[in-house]
Amino acid sequence: MKISTRNVLNGKVTAIKRGAVNSEVEMTIAGGHRIVAIITNESVEALGLINGRNAFALIKAPLVAIGKDIAGMKFSTRNILEGTIKDITHGSVNGGVTIDLPGGNLMEAIVTEHSIAELKLKVNDTVTAFFKASHVIVAVTD
Repeated sequence: MKISTRNVLNGKVTAIKRGAVNSEVEMTIAGGHRIVAIITNESVEALGLINGRNAFALIKAPLVAIGKDIAGMKFSTRNILEGTIKDITHGSVNGGVTIDLPGGNLMEAIVTEHSIAELKLKVNDTVTAFFKASHVIVAVTD
């Protein structure tokens, strides 16, 4: 599978909550992080999603936000993953931040250079990656 999305996280479907039009699909990835995706019921059927099925969560790097020192804060986003900065690539406007998640997964975020400076991000900092459930694409292999 070749795709342009930087974040491809392999996991297992651990819960499916069906609504009238959409379903909430929960996956657990290595290291125990949960990822929630909101997809149509039609997509749940077309992908053959059931509990225990291997699946991939795809998240575009520009849709990932980063927070630092967030203890005690509450957020409306469902996906909140803590990790350690492995690398920062600087650009003229945006920079890339690679976050090492427990279990060996990497999360890539594209954020502004202003945000990197404002948060004083550096390699080995503990940070939290955030992304909305509606920004997660679910994929499976046949």
